[in-house]
Amino acid sequence: MDTQNGTKQLRRTRDGKMIAGVCSGVGRYLGVDPNLVRLGLGVFTLFGGAGLALYIIGWLVMPEDGAESSVAEDLFQKAKENPSVQDAAQKAKDKAKETFANANKPRQ
Repeated sequence: MDTQNGTKQLRRTRDGKMIAGVCSGVGRYLGVDPNLVRLGLGVFTLFGGAGLALYIIGWLVMPEDGAESSVAEDLFQKAKENPSVQDAAQKAKDKAKETFANANKPRQ
């Protein structure tokens, strides 16, 4: 069990994984058989498609065993360092400020 400072951590596992290790990581964290987690996600997928969405979210936000950060954290870090992304974010902020300022002006 991965622990840091005496607390359990939810992580994707390398052992027992079928695709990305999300179900085996959740099973290990909860102390249940990963096949029960897989079955639950399968049921959620059949009845509305939420299981697939939950699996993808788990893959993005759960770091793998031995990794410092998750896939989503790595993507955000790369985007933060990219000048074109920074420029687009600044333009969006400026446009939002302009729109908000225009919305608060009294109408004549």
